[in-house]
Amino acid sequence: GLSNPFRGLLKLGSLERRGAMGIWKEFSCELSPLELRLFLDHEDRICVESYSLLRCESLALTHLDGRFELVFLGKKLYLRAPSRDEAEDWLDRIREALQKCRPQVEEEEWETLEYPEDGGEGQPVQSDSTALLQYSDVPGNSFDWSPAHEPELDAIKEAVLYVDVDKTWVPFIFSLSLETLKCFKVRNNDKILSNSYGIETIQDILPDTSLGGPAFFKVITSKAVLKLQAENAEEAASWRELVRAVLMSYLESAEEALTLGGSLDGHSQVVLKNIVKENGFLLQYLVAIPMEKGLDSQSFICAGCSRQIGFSFAKPKLCAFSGLYYCDSCHRDDETVIPSRLIHNWDLTKRGVCRQALKFLTQIRNQPLIDLKLVNESLYDHVERMRRIHRSREQLKLLGDYLIMCRSGALKELSKRLDHRHYLLECPHKYSVADLRQIADGVFETFLQSLLQFASHHVYNCDLCTQRGFICQICNSSDIIFPFEFDTTTR
Repeated sequence: GLSNPFRGLLKLGSLERRGAMGIWKEFSCELSPLELRLFLDHEDRICVESYSLLRCESLALTHLDGRFELVFLGKKLYLRAPSRDEAEDWLDRIREALQKCRPQVEEEEWETLEYPEDGGEGQPVQSDSTALLQYSDVPGNSFDWSPAHEPELDAIKEAVLYVDVDKTWVPFIFSLSLETLKCFKVRNNDKILSNSYGIETIQDILPDTSLGGPAFFKVITSKAVLKLQAENAEEAASWRELVRAVLMSYLESAEEALTLGGSLDGHSQVVLKNIVKENGFLLQYLVAIPMEKGLDSQSFICAGCSRQIGFSFAKPKLCAFSGLYYCDSCHRDDETVIPSRLIHNWDLTKRGVCRQALKFLTQIRNQPLIDLKLVNESLYDHVERMRRIHRSREQLKLLGDYLIMCRSGALKELSKRLDHRHYLLECPHKYSVADLRQIADGVFETFLQSLLQFASHHVYNCDLCTQRGFICQICNSSDIIFPFEFDTTTR
């Protein structure tokens, strides 16, 4: 439902390109799964050049200051990133794209070149295999990299990584799943959960050779930056690729949650974009009943702040909207109807939610994000109240068609009564959080009946609307009939 100009891009940023005269000029660059595009002006999106990755012959890091080159059918493209790490990240993303669009190409065919600090774009001094020798004095080479424990059941990848803790490299077992990146300590031959980072909190994962070599990288989360060391460069690249893949999967599922309401109007899009910046991960719980995962999955830390909860610390409070635990500062026992429980279980009970969830529900309360036909259409069959509401909504949509075409100004009066819920005239299946709350309180039906009474009264007494009525085409009776008269008319 959202217009997203960055959808499908693997990376975007600024790079300098060396021209024929040796002059460097800055461009805005976009890397898509199939091509690299250079823009002269990012605002106006003036694309000056594009290069198909299918025609990429080789790529290489040529200098420690961030210079690298790409070769397309014999034509060399000299580029420069702001730093070596940024250049490494561009090369990483291009390799990932090449592996997907040309799976027959093996990694061994690509050669990463290293140049001395004072070197130019001349002959390479050493290849990637010998370049690693310059880091032989890094203490990490004597580290123990063999985990002696069974991996977690949901682990996509689990291995030993060393973490920079106050400039000391400390070993931890890292376990990546589709939902979290967990960090374990080993004590008395047992794995003890030390920390857990939800995938929604991870902002990026980047190489960081400034720490000592290509085996180093960092994970940027909303609360901390983890500086990590893998066993070797290949292992570090594997972690970066997998974390990005899991993050992309999460973002796609969040985008699916955004589109549940179908096509949104401009105001709804603006509201959603502002919410996503702060509480985007809560969208997934709007139509899906949360699964309680336990305090250990949160490392006994409040999901809203960094305060420790449980045991001898602050008492944990469960949020019925997200299934996460919060401290008593972030959870004030505010109660509300849980949309997902109403939609799937017809559970109208008000339950305690955290302040973050309450703020989120308040922000989106008037947006028609829930399409019941997509989420749970069977609710109409099993709940009599919802069946009546659906019938009234269909009648209101048909009546709206008459008032929209009428020049009497009745639509303006109906709009006032709708209180900005114009979607009620467009689709009988769209609901907002405010609608669900009124349904739970038993006042939504009364609200719909008042709208139907006003609209039908106008149609029956308006010369223009009456002329748009019908006569029965079987008996040809002179009585005027209308499609919204469900009790007496069949369409």
